[in-house]
Amino acid sequence: MRDDRRVAVLADLTLAVVTAIWGTTFIVNRLVLENAPPLLFLTLRFSVAAAVLAFLARGRPVTPGVRRDGALVGVLLGLSIGCQLVGQLFTSASKTAFITGLSVPLTPVVAFLVARKVPSPGNLAGLLLAGLGFGVFAWPVEATKVEPGDFLVLVTAVTYAWIIFYVGESAPRHDARRYAAGQIFWAAATVGAVRLAVTPFLPGSGAILVAEARPLPLTLGFAAAILWMALVATVVTFIAQTWAQARMTAVHAAILFALEPVWTACFSWIVLGERMSGRETWGAALILAGIVVSEWPGSKR
Repeated sequence: MRDDRRVAVLADLTLAVVTAIWGTTFIVNRLVLENAPPLLFLTLRFSVAAAVLAFLARGRPVTPGVRRDGALVGVLLGLSIGCQLVGQLFTSASKTAFITGLSVPLTPVVAFLVARKVPSPGNLAGLLLAGLGFGVFAWPVEATKVEPGDFLVLVTAVTYAWIIFYVGESAPRHDARRYAAGQIFWAAATVGAVRLAVTPFLPGSGAILVAEARPLPLTLGFAAAILWMALVATVVTFIAQTWAQARMTAVHAAILFALEPVWTACFSWIVLGERMSGRETWGAALILAGIVVSEWPGSKR
C-alpha cells in the first residue's frame, strides 16, 4: 500500500513537471511565431521529436493495439494543435488560453459519455475547484464577442479532453516510449500533410497563408527553440505523460493539467517581466486547492 502511494505521488509530481514544461511553450511560441511560419515550425518540432522517440523506442515491446492507439491519438493531436495555432491568428491570446483550458472540465464529460465513468467525490470536488480557479485565472476580460478563431480553439479543447481520457484508458496497456513514439510520428505526419496541402496557395491572401509564407528564420535562437520544443516539450513530456497517466484516472490528470497557465504566468514573470494580477493570484490558489482536495485519501479510485 505504501509503495502504491509512493508511485501515485511520483506520477502526480511527474505531471506537475510536464505542465511546468508546457508552461514554457507559450513563451517560446510567442517569441518564435512572430517571424516563423506556424505549420512549418510545428512540422519541424514534431519531426525532430519523432526521430528521437523512434530511436528511444527501439527494442521496446510492441503490445497489441499500440500502433492503432498511437495513430489515433497522434492524428487528433496534430489536428488539434494545428487548430490552436491557426485559431490564434483570429482571436486573442487570452481567449485562446481560456478556451483551450476548457479541456479540464470537459474531460469528465467525455469519460462519462464514452465509458460511463463517474469521478469520485474527492476528484469531483477537486475538479470543481480547479475549474473555477482556471476560470478566475484565465477569463479574458477584454472578450466582448465571439470570433472565428474561438471555434477552432474550441475544437482543440474538446479534442484535448478526449485525448486525456483515451491516453488514461490505453496507457496501462503499452510501453510509454513505444506509445509516445507512435503518437508523435502521426502528429508530425498530420501537420506535415496539412502544410503540404496549403503550400500551393502560398503566398496568398488570408492571415494563415500570409503567416505560412514567411521564410524560416536561420538563426541560433530559432534552432534553440526547435530543439527545446522537440526534445523537452515533446519527447520528455510525452513519455512522462504517458507513464504518469497509466497510474491515475483521466479526471485526476485533468486537474493537474490545470496547473499549466499558472506555470505560464510564472515564466512570463521571470522572462517577460509580466506580473500576476490579484485575480490571477486567487485563480492560482483555487487551482492548487483543487489539486490538494483531489489528493485527499480515498479521492483517487
